[in-house]
Amino acid sequence: MDSNKIVFDVVELSAKVPEGVPLIWQGADLESGPLHLELASGPSRGSFDYDAGRAQVEFHVLLSFPELADELRGLGVDEDLLRPVQAVLRSEGPIRDDHRLALSGRAELEPHDLFPARESDVSVLEGH
Repeated sequence: MDSNKIVFDVVELSAKVPEGVPLIWQGADLESGPLHLELASGPSRGSFDYDAGRAQVEFHVLLSFPELADELRGLGVDEDLLRPVQAVLRSEGPIRDDHRLALSGRAELEPHDLFPARESDVSVLEGH
């Protein structure tokens, strides 16, 4: 193994996007409410390549929208539509001088009736 490359497992992740994300469902613009993100089962791993000054991480995550789920539940929507969305987020970015990361990347969604993969786009932007 290269002495300037470190491979690691991601063992804990919990994030919240309070402002939520824009959604269009059945032609209607919806407020998602807060978005919650946490690790799912599956290997979440990454690497620091100090020679290149880059980091890469693959996260297996669950995305949930508790407020939106409550609203849709009140409308009698099938519970299967309200389950968290499983996704694999592959991200990369520079390792900054203070060792913080500036990761960005796209996610691949697992099959979900509310968020069909062919119609859904999930990305993390650098610095967010």
